[in-house]
Amino acid sequence: MLRLVAGCVPASTELHHHTKRVAVVMACANPHCKSKPGESELKLCAGCKNVRYCSKACQTGHWRLHIFHCVPNRPIGTAHYLSRACVERRIPLHAQTRKDFGFDNAERILGGGAEAKLLGLWTAVFDNDVREREVQKWQAEGRLVEGIKATFARLPTHEQGAYYSWFLNHQRVLYDSPTNDIMEHDRVQRVLADFARKAWVKAGGSPQDSLSTIDARIHSLPSPIRLCHQFYRLLTLNVRPGPQDEEWMAFGFVAATDPRDKLDSIEITSQYFNLHERCTFDEFCTAYQTSSILELANAHSIDMTSRLTSSTAVFFRDVMSESPRRFKSVWYLKQYAALLVSAARAPSTPPLRPHRAIHADYGFVNCEYPSEMRLLDELYMKYFAHPDANPLDLHKACMEGALAEYLGRFVELNPRVETYRRLLKNPYPEPLVGDLQV
Repeated sequence: MLRLVAGCVPASTELHHHTKRVAVVMACANPHCKSKPGESELKLCAGCKNVRYCSKACQTGHWRLHIFHCVPNRPIGTAHYLSRACVERRIPLHAQTRKDFGFDNAERILGGGAEAKLLGLWTAVFDNDVREREVQKWQAEGRLVEGIKATFARLPTHEQGAYYSWFLNHQRVLYDSPTNDIMEHDRVQRVLADFARKAWVKAGGSPQDSLSTIDARIHSLPSPIRLCHQFYRLLTLNVRPGPQDEEWMAFGFVAATDPRDKLDSIEITSQYFNLHERCTFDEFCTAYQTSSILELANAHSIDMTSRLTSSTAVFFRDVMSESPRRFKSVWYLKQYAALLVSAARAPSTPPLRPHRAIHADYGFVNCEYPSEMRLLDELYMKYFAHPDANPLDLHKACMEGALAEYLGRFVELNPRVETYRRLLKNPYPEPLVGDLQV
């Protein structure tokens, strides 16, 4: 006769029906139980008193599912939601679980197909006798990657499986699991250091160099080479530069047509990643300094613009044909407008000042009061948010001295038409040689 197991009390297997005793044959609640109904004495779950098990092993095995039905209002950690998803072979939908264990990152960074691979990885972790409590501890301490590696290190290489191989190439999906502030800061620093070292090695540096040595050597390099190193770090991290970053302009991300639509920016990042995998760092630096990155990409069978929208492709070619020597001032204007949009979402941001390249070209030099500066700020933000905004057409209008007329087709200038006309005056068109200026 089985001893009582923790959390269980004996349950009768007979019921009275009127005056006749009727035997009731009940089965173990664990659907994977191999015992036949009636073969073993069943014991009632002490938590819910609704289900019965034939053994402690069956109770423990079913707990991954039963915990959600056992005691109402019981706090349940996200590792249990993850465990249930693994048992059911379903991608978890629970929001915090998706965040804690990498599913949001997998979908965002790698696409929906990566979620199934991540689920397979976690299933293998639980199948190797790791309990939910331990996984929850990894998550709380920011050690998910280390915990997974330690689990698979116990297995022979040939038994580690395809999901673990996939994980080794995509560990970054687990780098955003929340921890307390101190742990989070330390974790971020470790991650950044790891990727900085990988980017350094990719650029031809020694894997034995410390992070301080790497930073010191990069800092001593000429500005264009230093910027290429910084860009390699972003590519290694799979991070797109933003308008606050020098790389945003230098490597053509400013050309993306609509900042709200990230598809073009993602595609540009993807093609740069492909290029940096195929060319040497010296080739990349030379191409950058000679405005020939597109030609370098073509030489490595990469078409940087083939999957961009037609307008972004035109803008990207324009920016990269001039980078890094010079840019049309309209690209600095677009960068300034994008920074204004970001600042509007974070009111504590220090006041922005337009780049000197756009002072005279786009009217900021004409502003006598802060209120007039705000008028131009709002005008250009509205223009670049317009679906038909075309920076090259705006540049043409600038060179023709026709900013007010052009911008009035996209943004309502009334009732301040005359104010806008005054503010938008610029020194163009430049007089031809021999012309007399009034």
